[in-house]
Amino acid sequence: MSSEFEYYPDQPIHTECQNAYTILCNAHDAASSFLQTYNDVRTNRGARGTPTDEEQDLLRAMLLFASAGLDSMSKQLIREVLPKVLEHNEPASDRFQTFIERHLRDGQGISGRTVAKILANKNPRNQLIDSYVRELTSRSLQSVDEIFKAGAAFDLPSRDISPTPNDLREVFKTRNQIAHEMDVDFARSNRSRRSRSLRNMKAMTNTIFRASSAILAGVDSKVDA
Repeated sequence: MSSEFEYYPDQPIHTECQNAYTILCNAHDAASSFLQTYNDVRTNRGARGTPTDEEQDLLRAMLLFASAGLDSMSKQLIREVLPKVLEHNEPASDRFQTFIERHLRDGQGISGRTVAKILANKNPRNQLIDSYVRELTSRSLQSVDEIFKAGAAFDLPSRDISPTPNDLREVFKTRNQIAHEMDVDFARSNRSRRSRSLRNMKAMTNTIFRASSAILAGVDSKVDA
């Protein structure tokens, strides 16, 4: 289906990025479906003014699926593309080396048994790359800091991912309010849910998709560069 949002991703050049591209396209499809359902419900009841809480739930789901798509796509790129980028990209390789130094220095952060397993492996480098990938994908990539960290692993500047990081930070704040607090405003005496408008929620979803598309395109450009 065609996306209701901006920043639909371009088809990647390299096959290594294809699965991540598919994930991002599906995130667009899901978010677009929620938006279309919202519009249909409003049209069918001839609604005007503030949407009902049930209608706002469709907007909340729209943002959650877009954010989940960013997380899933980024982790897919780390698993499938980062090992190849590390073969020839010097800044990315330097960050990988820093990871090795941090985790192997005096056994800090890693058990002696794990160190022995790595050194005994016939390909210790691949074993260390696996550990690096696990570390980068072990946490949710639904925060500005974690997304920028994942991008840096590919030698992607944060400004290329998001030229307006404060806007992206605000989006993740909203995402967390919805996902972890059910969007309840505990500061209010009646603890009612926060009001979410179509305009703001669509803008925030576009912000997520802008960052997602930038990461995919950036990583695609690093595969053999």
